[in-house]
Amino acid sequence: MKISGGVFGGRVLKTPKGEQTRPTTGLVRAAVFNVCQHSIAEARVLDLFAGSGAVGFEALSRGAVWVTFVEQHKQAAQCIRENMEMLEVQPQCQILSMPVKKALNELMSPYDLIYIDPPYDLAIQDVMHSLVEHQLVAPHAMVFLEQRYDPKAKEPQFSGLALVKSRRYGIAHLHQYSLT
Repeated sequence: MKISGGVFGGRVLKTPKGEQTRPTTGLVRAAVFNVCQHSIAEARVLDLFAGSGAVGFEALSRGAVWVTFVEQHKQAAQCIRENMEMLEVQPQCQILSMPVKKALNELMSPYDLIYIDPPYDLAIQDVMHSLVEHQLVAPHAMVFLEQRYDPKAKEPQFSGLALVKSRRYGIAHLHQYSLT
């Protein structure tokens, strides 16, 4: 998996082996950063269900100043650590190797970009509610949720968040939200 743009463009990231994580495709990452390209500089980023950390590292590459990675699987969290060392960005990163719901209870300050890529079968309502309840979404923030595309499913709605747009990329459905 390669970082597609910014100062680390072209650098190859380590990815966890096995089926505990599902990497965000380059197409979906490109779509996210096309949308937020003018607001990523100086941004604080929260990468939930981070996997290899590709979304967070892409954000750092494009000018973000801080990324919090949340990944409970030890092998994936180790890949994030190794990628941090390889890119030499440790001072700009935090890894929380714990379940997302627990991490959301511990985080204190709001984020400008939040990327959520849960296992496709996970109910996400509690996570989205916690983001708003714990005031982790900055007033101008962009929140992205990746889910499996289901042509019969309604676009997910969450209290405190307004759906801005939904897009399909292969089997992935990318939803963008902002605070209401």
